[in-house]
Amino acid sequence: MVDGNNTHEERDWKLETAKYTLGGAGIGMLVSAFQTAYAPSKGGSALDMFGKYGGTIAFMVAAMGGVFAGVDAAAAQIRGKDDYKNSAIAGCAAGLIAGARKRSIPAALGSCVFFATGMATYDYSGGFEGAMHGMTREQRDEYRAGLFASAADLKK
Repeated sequence: MVDGNNTHEERDWKLETAKYTLGGAGIGMLVSAFQTAYAPSKGGSALDMFGKYGGTIAFMVAAMGGVFAGVDAAAAQIRGKDDYKNSAIAGCAAGLIAGARKRSIPAALGSCVFFATGMATYDYSGGFEGAMHGMTREQRDEYRAGLFASAADLKK
């Protein structure tokens, strides 16, 4: 969300897809490097991370990241607002990619629900910035006070 409302800034879905696909591939290769380094093997080289694990891990993380970012930006453009529903749509699409790898419709639907719920909840709660991002001290105190019942409310 942008400033707690449903307005959105224009994001190019093609650029978002490319950016997150490359980032996902990098993260996938890093995970593959650790997995290759700690896997029991007889000899081998550092280049095993590209062949043994890298193809599957890096490809899946790159595909899921790219699909999520592209669908999220495209949904924001189509719907005209940037909110948690876009993250739910994009999370479901990324989950379908994860489930398709297992070649199972129940796994694809379960991954869709899991990722859609997780990403929508994360986005609805404010993401990394949090719901109190940009608030003054007084506004944060008022927000926090509204989260919990006071002693007077409990006596009622």
